Amino acid sequence: MTHGPLVKGAAWSVAGRVFELGVGLAAVALVARWVGPAAWGVFSLSYVIVGLVEIVVSDSPGDTLAQRSELRRGHCNATFIGALAAALAGWGLIAAGATDIARWLSGGNLLAEILPLRAATLPLTALAVVPTALLIRAQRMKALAGAGAAAGVLAGLVGIATAWAGAGVWSLVAMELARQLVQVVLVLWLARWRPGVRASRRDALDLFGYTASTWGALGLGYANGQLPRLLIASALGTEALGLYALAERIYDQVFGLLMAPLYRVLMPGIARVQADREAARALAATMMRVAASIASPLYLGLAAVSGLLVPLVFGEAWLGAVPVVQLMMLLGLRSSMSIVQMSVVRGMGRADWHLWAALLGFALTLALVYAALDHGLLAVTAAIVLRSVIMWWPYARFVRQLTGLTAGQQSRAVAGPGVAALAMAVLTAGYLAWLGASIPAPVALAAAVLLGASAYYALLVLFAPDAAAVARSAIVLLARRDRDGLRRLFTGG
Repeated sequence: MTHGPLVKGAAWSVAGRVFELGVGLAAVALVARWVGPAAWGVFSLSYVIVGLVEIVVSDSPGDTLAQRSELRRGHCNATFIGALAAALAGWGLIAAGATDIARWLSGGNLLAEILPLRAATLPLTALAVVPTALLIRAQRMKALAGAGAAAGVLAGLVGIATAWAGAGVWSLVAMELARQLVQVVLVLWLARWRPGVRASRRDALDLFGYTASTWGALGLGYANGQLPRLLIASALGTEALGLYALAERIYDQVFGLLMAPLYRVLMPGIARVQADREAARALAATMMRVAASIASPLYLGLAAVSGLLVPLVFGEAWLGAVPVVQLMMLLGLRSSMSIVQMSVVRGMGRADWHLWAALLGFALTLALVYAALDHGLLAVTAAIVLRSVIMWWPYARFVRQLTGLTAGQQSRAVAGPGVAALAMAVLTAGYLAWLGASIPAPVALAAAVLLGASAYYALLVLFAPDAAAVARSAIVLLARRDRDGLRRLFTGG
């Protein structure tokens, strides 16, 4: 099997995400300035309950359809019926219990007011499940990237307009509604799929085993992410939660730019070769090296310049988020490996292993974050980073059992780019400290980015010469617009 379709699909996914990221960050920056940390913290609490329902409505069923080696129309219809029913039920329960939910989440009256409309995204999400999965299975990443970019742009414009008009936290609600509405319209049109209701009991049962394990695994994984928000809100207040949520949003934006597209193409790719252990091993090793070479410098570079970036982009009110952002970006060293490990585990059909790992991760999060609460927001963030590092070991063992790729080989695949990125970040941070306030912040930031990029390439030559050679060849081929050459570079064909 060649990796050409996967690389091409990943490239289109990343291209769409780059555009979406640029517009999204611009919108977030403006809206964050106008709503402030406290209101942002309240809105972030809405994800705790709405996101939990989304796991049942869209994340689990979509993954199940993408992973199947054989897909029938009955499978699609059964998924649509189940997802829509769960979405409508979830929306109704959230709307009816908004006051009690807000009290439980320590979000106050404002959270109770926004929850019914915020949860209106659930039926829209359900309608997008099947067409999105079909586009992923067909590797139509260019179309999917275009839909995501269009949805992101329009959502950003809606958010900016409503925030400028003084809507406050409601502008964030409007952004999410606009994003989901545009997304569902576009993916339905692109996939040329129309909902149906004809599905047999056998169709539903075929999907249930994998979906049930996925519900559990993703639910626990989601709890891993939301538990710190609940504890921060209850112990440290909504303003502290706002600072944490902004740092997490920056991390998630980069993750969505690089790692989420990789998972979308790699997991189905692993599923197609799951009977060939050697092919799965080669694919996983290649993608680990590629992901680490791109993700590590971006995350650690953001950590190095965040002292300038955060107040410049989001305003002085968000200055307290700087150390939180710096700590959270350390997760980037782990993300390139973890997303490939997750793709292997789920692509090889072991959603049950994912479930057990998620249970362990939840227990670690509960213990570490609870112990860190008395020491403040930075200690909580450090606990999240530590939990992620500890979880490397079980996933490394899973990958070894499934593909034969040892823990040492997995580490070596990302070590060179990681060390080069870490050295680059130290150099860049030192340069900014030396500059101080001697030049305007935008000029200093631009200079730091240029220095960081140059330093990273030089350090990559030293610590990971193979990766540097690939990067050099890719730059030359991009300059020549040689698509065939790029495909051969990454596929070896």
